[in-house]
Amino acid sequence: YEKAIEYSLGQARFTPLPIDVSDKNDQVFLLLFGTGLRYRSALSNITALVGGIPVEVLYAGSQGDFPGLDQINLRLPGTLSGRGEVDVVLSVDLQKTNTLKVRIR
Repeated sequence: YEKAIEYSLGQARFTPLPIDVSDKNDQVFLLLFGTGLRYRSALSNITALVGGIPVEVLYAGSQGDFPGLDQINLRLPGTLSGRGEVDVVLSVDLQKTNTLKVRIR
């Protein structure tokens, strides 16, 4: 497990850390947390784009350890390698979530 963000005291904000997807022998997963995901109609009704590329949604539901917290697991493909800072766009039952950014090494 690696952090995908860190808080920068100098910038007084969270900044993305690079996620390395370049090793073809590794599987890289991005775990996101939020609320309301457990109420989706079906896993197949969740879409995810990372840098405009569709990515596989493996799980979306209850996080398990913290009541009310939900989790979504995405598999990041090696084709994202070298893309830098990209948008993550999720849609759940045709409802778009807030866009976030990740940095891909």
